[in-house]
Amino acid sequence: MGSLTSILRMMFLIVFIGWLFIWIIIPTSTYKYSWTPNLTKKIGSSTFFGSQGTNLLLLSFPVMLMAALGCVYLHFEKKKKIGRDLTGMQRPDFLRRPVHISSTLGIVTMTELVFVAMFFALLIWSLANYLHISFGHLTMYSPPGEKTWKTKFRSVSLRLGYIGNICWAFLFFPVTRGSSILPMIGLTSESSIKYHIWLGHVSNLLFTLHTIGFIVYWGITNQMSQMVDWDKTYVSNVAGWIAMLFGWAIWVTSFPSIRRKAFELFFYTHHLYLLYIVFYMLHVGGPYLFMILPGIFLFFIDRYLRFLQSQKRARLVSARLLPCGVVELNLSKCLDLHYNPTSIMFIHVPSISRLQWHPFTIISSGNLELDRISVLIKSLGTWSQKLYQELSSSSKTHLEVHVEGPYGPVSPDLLRRDSLVMVSGGSGIAPFISIIREVIHLSTQPGSHIPKMLLICVFKNSMDLTMLDLLLPASSVISPEILSKLELKIEAYVTKDIEEQPKPNRDLIRSIWFKPNPNDSLVTAALGSNSWLWLGAIITTSFVMFLLLLGIVTRRLIYPIEHNKQVYNFSGKVLWDMFLACVGVFIGTSAIFLWQKKEISRTEGQVQNVELQTPTASPGLQFHGGETTELESLPGNSLVQDIAVHHGARPNLKSKYLYNYILTSILRMMFFIVFIGWLFIWIIIPTGTYKYSWTPNLKVKIGSSTFFGSQGTNLLLLSFPVMLMAALGCVYLHFEKKKNISRDLTRMQRPDYLRRPVHISSTLGIVTMTELLFVTMFFALLIWSLANYLHIGFGHLTMHSPRGEKIWKTKFRSVSLRLGYIGNICWAFLFFPVTRGSSILPMIGLTSESSIKYHIWLGHVSNLLFTLHTIGFIVYWGITNQMSQMVDWDKTYVSNVAGWIAMLFGWAIWVTSFPSIRRKAFELFFYTHHLYLLYIVFYMLHVGGPYLFMILPGIFLFFIDRYLRFLQSQKRARLVSARLLPCGVVELNLSKCLDLHYNPTSIMFIHVPSISRLQWHPFTIISSGNLELDRISVVIKSLGTWSQKLYQELSSSSKTNLEVHVEGPYGPVSPDLLRRDSLVMVSGGSGIAPFISIIREVIHLSTQPGSHIPKMLLICVFKDSMDLTMLDLLLPASSVISPEILSKLELKIEAYVTKDIEEHPKPNRDLIRSIWFKPNPNDSLVTASLGSNSWLWLGAIITTSFVMFLLLLGIVTRRLIYPIEHNQQVYNFSGKVLWDMFLACVGVFIGTSAIFLWQKDEISRTEGQVQNVELQTPTASPGLQFHGGETTELESLPGNSVVKDIAVHHGARPNLKKILFDCKGSDVGVMVCGPKEMRHEVARICSSGLAENLHFEAISFNW
Repeated sequence: MGSLTSILRMMFLIVFIGWLFIWIIIPTSTYKYSWTPNLTKKIGSSTFFGSQGTNLLLLSFPVMLMAALGCVYLHFEKKKKIGRDLTGMQRPDFLRRPVHISSTLGIVTMTELVFVAMFFALLIWSLANYLHISFGHLTMYSPPGEKTWKTKFRSVSLRLGYIGNICWAFLFFPVTRGSSILPMIGLTSESSIKYHIWLGHVSNLLFTLHTIGFIVYWGITNQMSQMVDWDKTYVSNVAGWIAMLFGWAIWVTSFPSIRRKAFELFFYTHHLYLLYIVFYMLHVGGPYLFMILPGIFLFFIDRYLRFLQSQKRARLVSARLLPCGVVELNLSKCLDLHYNPTSIMFIHVPSISRLQWHPFTIISSGNLELDRISVLIKSLGTWSQKLYQELSSSSKTHLEVHVEGPYGPVSPDLLRRDSLVMVSGGSGIAPFISIIREVIHLSTQPGSHIPKMLLICVFKNSMDLTMLDLLLPASSVISPEILSKLELKIEAYVTKDIEEQPKPNRDLIRSIWFKPNPNDSLVTAALGSNSWLWLGAIITTSFVMFLLLLGIVTRRLIYPIEHNKQVYNFSGKVLWDMFLACVGVFIGTSAIFLWQKKEISRTEGQVQNVELQTPTASPGLQFHGGETTELESLPGNSLVQDIAVHHGARPNLKSKYLYNYILTSILRMMFFIVFIGWLFIWIIIPTGTYKYSWTPNLKVKIGSSTFFGSQGTNLLLLSFPVMLMAALGCVYLHFEKKKNISRDLTRMQRPDYLRRPVHISSTLGIVTMTELLFVTMFFALLIWSLANYLHIGFGHLTMHSPRGEKIWKTKFRSVSLRLGYIGNICWAFLFFPVTRGSSILPMIGLTSESSIKYHIWLGHVSNLLFTLHTIGFIVYWGITNQMSQMVDWDKTYVSNVAGWIAMLFGWAIWVTSFPSIRRKAFELFFYTHHLYLLYIVFYMLHVGGPYLFMILPGIFLFFIDRYLRFLQSQKRARLVSARLLPCGVVELNLSKCLDLHYNPTSIMFIHVPSISRLQWHPFTIISSGNLELDRISVVIKSLGTWSQKLYQELSSSSKTNLEVHVEGPYGPVSPDLLRRDSLVMVSGGSGIAPFISIIREVIHLSTQPGSHIPKMLLICVFKDSMDLTMLDLLLPASSVISPEILSKLELKIEAYVTKDIEEHPKPNRDLIRSIWFKPNPNDSLVTASLGSNSWLWLGAIITTSFVMFLLLLGIVTRRLIYPIEHNQQVYNFSGKVLWDMFLACVGVFIGTSAIFLWQKDEISRTEGQVQNVELQTPTASPGLQFHGGETTELESLPGNSVVKDIAVHHGARPNLKKILFDCKGSDVGVMVCGPKEMRHEVARICSSGLAENLHFEAISFNW
């Protein structure tokens, strides 16, 4: 099921992104002049859909497909248990942070601000493109002799209507209560109602400007008669006027000042939307109708389903009236009706109002109260006051109630937190009652995660405290044992009562019990237990029915008329479209609803009236005896651990972390806005819009600059944004680093569904859903770029071909050239993954070691494209007798010789990087790969300046990183000791600076000159930066030539000194994996190394009060018994850890020895050796290359280096290049490129050196004198104690018991499927590090969907 839901979600996102892309491309000249003619020919000429077919396919169909996919996805998600859901559909927390708070817009999160910014960018982009195209063809739309400004004024007014139409395309999605699209992007209809309000205001403003603009235009051109025109062949202005009158009525009454004072006026006026839609569509016509149809179509399905559901009378069991004016209505529900906390339900009481429906929060738990659903109603408005009066003034035995809903989140995401702080004002306590009741249910489920809870509730007077009576349901009896598991604290504030009031009469709380009515029905989902699946069927059936009817009507009635060169009535077409859409919705929805109604009726059975004991006392009334009192008034229950009531006071809610959160949220938002804008530039560059519209304007404004020349455009659009992102990332990561680990555990995680493996193969390895999505998008970009380049190139073949050359030869050359362009796109991204200290990768949830495979993929694709590009030109030159071009080094254009030299270096790097060669001859691969410097130089000499600035950012950042690594590696590291295990493993222990911080699974590059003068190798850090403050350790398994030499050198001599240099550490910026409830770590051989670092980090966490300590299961597979000695490394040699701390850990080890069928005699205890090295005056502590504030200083280096480069480039261009080109001469093509490369290197050298040397003094001051500490040499191995029995206590670590249970299996391999499927708990992190086959097996198990609680993460270093 996991794989299926991952595929469904991926398909949804691909269609969603494609649909948004269509909206971006529609206003452009590319769409108008390239796409439209082709689409009209292929689709618009259809005899079944006519000219409407294009928008139907591009804009309506994708949304219906998304809605259907969403329904199927949500159906399978619903099948999961709540405990599993807690790790399901969460969005990363940084996306939820508020970044703007105002009375106008309310609370705006980072996600909302990003999407609002993008949406307004889309509106501005669309308006700019529409106006650009129309201003270029004014004569087509203006009467003869009309002044240009008047025509432009009309064009602007018309295009404002177009932009309003874009708002309408999104207007109805937020108010579709049962939407299957909103949950797929993490929204609910009740939480997104504000987007409907925003879109309504913007669209009405645009339509008002559109209307006023045309009135003014008709007035100044004496065409006022147009106002009452209802054209049969074009838009109806009268229909537009009528639509605007309805629109203004809806708009004006929706303003808060009117809506709050006269809700009924707002409510009834808003129902004019039906007439608004009808006349709006009659005004805009068919093609524009299909732009906005999807939202309206889905809204009508939802509205009709709500109507059908609301016809049933709900079974009202009881009502509880509190003296504070609150009513709790309790209704009977079907057992299979599931909903999540904070859901809402719409209530209709005909005896109070025949038309009004009102939403109220559900306070019951769908899991705790299986046959009841309860809502809380506070008597504030006219409707609720009438309800309270009617219930309190009479002894009713019946009350007719109708419901719609429930509606709410599809996943109880908030319950996955360690702690919940709930702040309420008055009746705002209602959603928190549902949460508390749900947590009570969770406490009855073994192994469930129970969050701590703090409820801060603010009331006006003491009587409102009676609302706390509702914390426990009246219909359920909950044992004290269950309630004792909860950690709930209440802080209650009574603002108006300065002193305690006398206790009210206990009889003021009333419960009314209603008798059943034969017409009553249980509250059920509109479509039964499989409602999402049936909703998908309704959407599919309704839309298919609509398409069939539309095709028949178009083919039989409209096409024959238009085929005879006549015009079918414009409004008639629109009326047909609306009528057929309504028929499709009516037939599809009615048929499936009636089908499901029979099944629902069978499940309802007879409704019984259960007489429950009427509560008479309120917990709230017991709070007057003192400032802090136990909540004891709930009979036999103790729900609350601690409660305090504060009279005449308000809570102080301000947090010291507020400003830091706001700053990091703004930085991250800015990063993603720039990132999306940069990607958009890559999308737009190959199009005709960029070539024929943007390029001329940019050349005038930027390309004619005397400081940057023709290179300035790409420098601004493609280089500058990346440098800005890198600088923003540095500042963000600096502030993130300041947070402690406990905060980090919930910070930067990606949703788990994005990490699920969806493709596992020997070629690509393990590919997660995120990776597959981005790979698909990247290849879509390559194909999109190639298609656009070829479309433009094939349209201007005569410009590039010699006279008389055959078309196919010119096309062949054009294809070969464009393949080089596409390879250049790959190069633009090629160096980001290998920038080890990158500030961009962590911002998108990556590390350099985990993303090295992207570098490999990009390298293969780019070299393949460049090879095809090269072969293509050889063939072209051969068939056109231009082989002399191969040795051409043109002074004014690209150098073919440079291209050839670059390709020779590229092929050498490419061939030696294939796994079969790299594994057998690593040195050959290693040294050959250093040819990248020459490859870059000759590649840039080949492509030239403008293309150089497309790929410059990645190379520029890589060079900064590489130069910093070079400077860091010049210091000789202080090697304290080495521990040699008999299995060929070396543990190197180095001294580090106290303020050097790193996270588990980090790596460090090691260089030992006595073994190799050039080679550097990455090794996993096994120490914990928090447990071992002055040590950093790596483990090295003697597998290759280099590591074998190191082991031999250490074991064959009694060395007192060993020169070691390091680079790093590098790793994740957040210990995200430690947030899991349980960790399963599967290792093969030396793959145990990263898990040692995790275990040591968890040991540190166990010393921190209140820290979350995950359970751990380590499954380690070794070849022979001697390898068991690697378990000696679980505890550090340099730290003494008390048994009390270790007793807090829950660590179990399953060790498998595959080659030894039987136990071997214990090895000699002296085989484990520790070597202690004497300090050397030249030794230095291992430190971050730029000190404790390394991210901030890296940002300074990036900024300084790039600004230095720009200054130098501006000076050289202005003084040397511009004077020559200004005199109509051509500056040497290769000379320009050499200047660019030289100045970039100078900028990097000066900026990096200056700041590094500045920081070097500070680092030197913190190092102090390095002391050699003589530690006791361990002689025994925990692994050697495992031979005494199949299951043995781990006792060989002196005085420590770190492992609860350990088993050693000889001559066996682990049954990973059984082990993983047997893992209990809702949130199990599964990590694997070992051979490829092992990683793939674990990935397949986790992605099988048979165990949704398993969350996979592979650790693999393919350097």
